[in-house]
Amino acid sequence: MLQFKNVGEQDDRHVVLAEFSKLPLAIRSLSNGSDLAVTFATGSVATMAINWVKTATKAWGDSRPVLVGALDAAMLAACEEHNAPCIPIDGGDVSKELEVGGAGSNLRSRPKLYPKMSVLKVGFYGQLLSWGYNVWACDADAVFAGDPRSLLGAEPWSDADIAVATDCIDVPADSRSPLLHCDFNTGMVFLRSRPAVIAFTERWRETIASAKETRIRDQAAFNMLTKAGPLVRRFNSRRLYDSTVGELTLSIGVLPLSQFLNGHTFFVQRAHTLPGAPPPLAVHMTYQFAEGDTFAYGKRQRLRQAGLWLVDEPGYYAGRYLSVSASGATLPHVAMDVNVDSRVAVKQHLSEHAHRIELLRAMLGIAKALGRELILPPMLCYCDFMWKEMRNCRVGGAESMRLPFECPMDHVLNTPAWFSKGVPGGAPGASLETTSIGVAIREPNFLQSPKLPKSVSSNVTKVSLPGFGALSAKQIIAALAPFVSAPVIELSDAFHRFCGFSEDKTEHDAFLVETAQLLTYRRTPFCMMEGSNNAPLFSQCCSPRKPGDKFFPCVNGFDPPAPLPQCAQ
Repeated sequence: MLQFKNVGEQDDRHVVLAEFSKLPLAIRSLSNGSDLAVTFATGSVATMAINWVKTATKAWGDSRPVLVGALDAAMLAACEEHNAPCIPIDGGDVSKELEVGGAGSNLRSRPKLYPKMSVLKVGFYGQLLSWGYNVWACDADAVFAGDPRSLLGAEPWSDADIAVATDCIDVPADSRSPLLHCDFNTGMVFLRSRPAVIAFTERWRETIASAKETRIRDQAAFNMLTKAGPLVRRFNSRRLYDSTVGELTLSIGVLPLSQFLNGHTFFVQRAHTLPGAPPPLAVHMTYQFAEGDTFAYGKRQRLRQAGLWLVDEPGYYAGRYLSVSASGATLPHVAMDVNVDSRVAVKQHLSEHAHRIELLRAMLGIAKALGRELILPPMLCYCDFMWKEMRNCRVGGAESMRLPFECPMDHVLNTPAWFSKGVPGGAPGASLETTSIGVAIREPNFLQSPKLPKSVSSNVTKVSLPGFGALSAKQIIAALAPFVSAPVIELSDAFHRFCGFSEDKTEHDAFLVETAQLLTYRRTPFCMMEGSNNAPLFSQCCSPRKPGDKFFPCVNGFDPPAPLPQCAQ
């Protein structure tokens, strides 16, 4: 067990006591200089951490060099249940504080505790380095999609003491030269077991522990230290820089953005799908918009759609499903060039959204009437979703991204609301997790999952609803009765084809209220540079900062769904 003393007490040295013998035997048997994939977690993110273990094991082709630092009993229990390689960490008073909130509490909402977690995390990495292991230090939501060890083992990367990802999103610019103005992101950082790195890690930990401001966590402290002076490019590589940290000189490599992707470059720009793009090695779940109070639903849905969520229980794949055809899922595709006016793109985006939520309301009603799980339709976005100004409906740094793109669920729907009942995915009983109306949903590419039995994925019954008007739940059941045993029913179209539960007013009224809540998304408005009368950068969105200032105009959207159509006579 690792033990940390005096965590977070200013002006004290923070001593780490640890026992090598408590490491899993598979790790203790690795040779000196071996790379470890390491994350650090509490029970509040246990499902994400177990998924991280599975993705790392799959990507690296080996479970031996994978390790979780378990900070509380709930995380340790999850490791034991899933046979995941863990080491328990005793954080002293920090562990006691964690128990107060329970395993379901979101630590990011506890600003006084979160920096202490950073102290423990960095101390954990330092201890592993002192035992002779190189450490791939990862957040639990920074998953591996490939094996990075050969990259860091070859020249010139083998010269790097540290290699770190960035928060930048401009892949073409990064491929020409690393973008040092962005923060280094310590959710994915490689630390090589060398004396200078061990000394740096100790200083990094002490910087967090002694900080007077709670905002100084591991990432902020890392950037403060490594960027205190100029970064000097090394002569033998355009991605390696010398950084002076006190008396230490470190070689820092900036990991290529094209292979160490983030939530924008992977899920919005989809840079890894461009012609000639190298295969991705890691994906960090940043730039997302659906962090629930107790579970990261938006991150999970993105990982599911990317095939990087590996912990759903068998029951998730054991249902009967309803879907809609590709042609019935969206409005006709409209091409948007790189110079499209944001106002034009937003108008199309909102038209697409209005169609989407009316379609979803109909599909939810039909799925509820039939007692089936709903496979969500693919969703098109004609504009990025960002908290700052955009030009051509693209945020700065992503000027060349393709529009439209198949957007993540959290861009267009209030994702946590769609999982309001049941047990979060990854735990026993995950198949019971449903919307408030009792309909469980699946990601748009669910039928492509290798976990789905062939008897389901290859057995799709394509059906067109009779007539042209909207049908009631009773009429839907009668029309689709011949296909009751079909594993998957794919409707050619469902837009304006469902009029509700007209035979049961109570059920009908509840359906209207609950689907209105599901389909209404109150989010940041679209802020655009077009129409701003050349407002300077850093102007305020939506309104002037003070009278007379220029500002970037905004468009609000995402209106609630239209009323259901009248039932056909």
